[in-house]
Amino acid sequence: MKFFRLMPLALILIFSNLGYLAEASQKYIQISNQKQTENDKIIIYEFFWYGCPHCYNLEPTMDRIEMNLDKDTMLIKVPVALRDTWEVHAKAYYALQQMKLDDNLHEKIFTEIHINGNRLDTKEKLEEYIKDQGYNAKSFAEYFDSFGTDLRVKKGSRLANQYQITSVPTLIINGKYKTSGSLVSSYDELYDVVQLLIEKERVN
Repeated sequence: MKFFRLMPLALILIFSNLGYLAEASQKYIQISNQKQTENDKIIIYEFFWYGCPHCYNLEPTMDRIEMNLDKDTMLIKVPVALRDTWEVHAKAYYALQQMKLDDNLHEKIFTEIHINGNRLDTKEKLEEYIKDQGYNAKSFAEYFDSFGTDLRVKKGSRLANQYQITSVPTLIINGKYKTSGSLVSSYDELYDVVQLLIEKERVN
């Protein structure tokens, strides 16, 4: 009789382990049943930090994702400041975005940091870099310290809190699914996972 009394506990442990294995094998996590309400389109949020080497390595895949988006889908880059020291880079991205230079300099900043070894971790270093690239450093400094940039940084932090972002790079698909390089075996697989989740949202 003791054997039969132990069976339910054994079954619970077996099914718990199976559930863990199933979750570990997933390439994404569903975090909500409700899609984002910021836009009518399917939104991919890319949470990143310029100083993150994994974010730098992911850039070609993000370019590929963005290049192949249909009209019903859009990518929004979110330079999240998970630490106080990251805020400089978040402000830099939003300053460049308001100057309409983000497309021109986004990948170049990654390269400057991770290939050329220039960390660009102060406003002064960023101003010098912007000037060296042939753009208006004074205008950059004004946008860097502007109220609009502060609002954008705070909005990015709220989004990060909302989606419980604890590391970068992390992708959120339409407010419902989370994936990252740590959940897949390659960047090609990450690309396929993002396409799968976009299609899931189209069907819904």
